[in-house]
Amino acid sequence: MHHLKESNLEVQSDCESCVNLNNRSTYFDYNEAFTVYDRIRQPHGLPTILNILQQSAVPLNGQIVLEGGFGTGAYLDRIKHHVKMIYGVEGSDQGYRQTRKKVGKAANVHLQIGDILRLSFADNFFHGYLVNQVLHHLDRKNDFQQLNVFLSESYRVLKSGGYLVINTCSQAQLDPEQGPYWHYEYIPNAARAMQRQFIPVKDLETRLKSAGFGEIGRIIPDGKIFQQEYYENPETALQPEFRQGDSTYSFLTADDMVASNDRLKKAIEDGSVYRVMRRAAERAAEMGEILFISARKLSQV
Repeated sequence: MHHLKESNLEVQSDCESCVNLNNRSTYFDYNEAFTVYDRIRQPHGLPTILNILQQSAVPLNGQIVLEGGFGTGAYLDRIKHHVKMIYGVEGSDQGYRQTRKKVGKAANVHLQIGDILRLSFADNFFHGYLVNQVLHHLDRKNDFQQLNVFLSESYRVLKSGGYLVINTCSQAQLDPEQGPYWHYEYIPNAARAMQRQFIPVKDLETRLKSAGFGEIGRIIPDGKIFQQEYYENPETALQPEFRQGDSTYSFLTADDMVASNDRLKKAIEDGSVYRVMRRAAERAAEMGEILFISARKLSQV
């Protein structure tokens, strides 16, 4: 389906002592969150990513791919077993260190601390580019102008026919009353603020087309984003480490946090939280918890 060309160009080598470029979330410090991230989350949708990349004319084990904003390396560490080489760019030094520890001395992994808006790689280098729950941390000012910059950089570094794979959420999935995340019902104002960080899917697809991408598709994967305890034990959302690892809570003031705790504790005591959890589980089965947008770089004339 895709006609990709190999490149012999070299890119920046691993960076064990890079300077942090402050390429963090515009509203959240992941250096702290990443210390607990793997205990509350899992690499949801990994088979979907691999299936998209496998649509290339180049076999998966011959592909060179990039993950932007790789976090703690939960996806990257798994994907490395399937591809020829994987490169990663991350803005958090804590995430970089954790990922470096995960991947060990894997010869086909190349990590650096950097900025997804200013990639150091050569043009037309990658067969695939992945971003997993990253784009909502860009600045949404000026009608999501930074997103346009990201898409331009993505197009530049991908080979003709290469895939951009975006792990995101729809506005419906982020709704505190009608979405699949039960704890959002107890922090509705924060959930609404989080919704505003995500560009609507149709708008994202329009921008992908404007950036030169085609064959745009949507896939809702099976599975869950959080560890199983979240879906079984409502007290999970009262744990400081859970809140530390979910950037939605960063939109709460100290007073909001106290009020949220009180609402959830009362719901646990009277049992109403379990109805909320069941409804959320039903909605998750219908709409999924995340959404993948795939787009192919069209052949250049």
